[in-house]
Amino acid sequence: MNQEYAWDLIAKKLAGEASEEELEELELLLRSDPGLHYPLQIISDLWNHNLHNIKQTADNAFARHTARMAAMNIDFDEDKSNIPEINFLPTKKKRRTGRVLWGVYSILAVLTGFFVIKDFVGNADKRQYEPIQRHLSEISTHNGSKTNVVLPDGTTVKLNAGSKLTYDKNYGNAIREVNLTGEAFFDVVKNKEKPFVIHTKKIDIKVLGTTFNVKSYPDEKTETSLVRGSIEVTFKDKPSEKIILKPNEKLIVADDKLSLKSAKTKSTKETFDSDVAISHLNYTRQDSTIIETAWVQNKLIFRNETFKQLALGMERWYNVAIRFGDSGIENLRFTGIFENETVQQALGALQLSGKFNYAMKENEIFISK
Repeated sequence: MNQEYAWDLIAKKLAGEASEEELEELELLLRSDPGLHYPLQIISDLWNHNLHNIKQTADNAFARHTARMAAMNIDFDEDKSNIPEINFLPTKKKRRTGRVLWGVYSILAVLTGFFVIKDFVGNADKRQYEPIQRHLSEISTHNGSKTNVVLPDGTTVKLNAGSKLTYDKNYGNAIREVNLTGEAFFDVVKNKEKPFVIHTKKIDIKVLGTTFNVKSYPDEKTETSLVRGSIEVTFKDKPSEKIILKPNEKLIVADDKLSLKSAKTKSTKETFDSDVAISHLNYTRQDSTIIETAWVQNKLIFRNETFKQLALGMERWYNVAIRFGDSGIENLRFTGIFENETVQQALGALQLSGKFNYAMKENEIFISK
């Protein structure tokens, strides 16, 4: 199967015309070529960017223009008989896939330009992200917020809630080094002469140019999830040991207070010891979203997580503090997706599958039986 056929299937999926067999075939292609995940996510976001809003914006601008002409007593005959109709959404299903495929390839052509990619990543969803002062060498986010960072070399970083990124004023002179506490999604500009290095509490990550996610919150497992390219990981306590990750792989390092023994599953590809494991990335069947990087798309996806684990993510996501009145409730397990829900709506949804009560006072939530 070549990539052209894969894009053909993606086009049919976007058009809503893919059969069940074609969707299954696309899933197999995504598994065999993990590098397709990232561009697929970008294309889906661009394609589904509410074309009706574009038409509405044009209509509003036209209305303002005619209003100004009327105020200036300029005659305007709004004869639409000779104006061709523009269909923002195809009304005929026939040949729709061809149009979508043309759109997919058009988007791909645009995305091949680095500066367009940087502009897209750096400016997407500004309402959700805090502004960044370019002269600072330290960038941090509070719970409930995220930010976009463009480093001096053009590398783009999306910083998740409750995170901090620091870099030296001499960044890029000889080596590109940053320190991370929390979670970030990196799209690193390739430079063979100047490797990019991320320092976390447990590991150091060295790359030349790639796309990956790093999660390193205090008192939690450290994870690095590779979407595209390759990365080299070394350990703080064992600097002589190195691991090379390939696309679609995830490295998990236990925290001092935690063990990975309970985290090992059948999907684990290899285990080096009780504190380090390698597994594959997880993604949703519905739209092939990579779960480990879903937060970049403003989705909180959780799969068979304990209430205690989920609460940590919800605290950062909603900027709240969650307190448990009973240790048994902490072990309830949940699977689901939060996207536009308020914290009250999220808790209400969790109550449908788990028996618990909650009380909320300002930004504190108390969970009880």
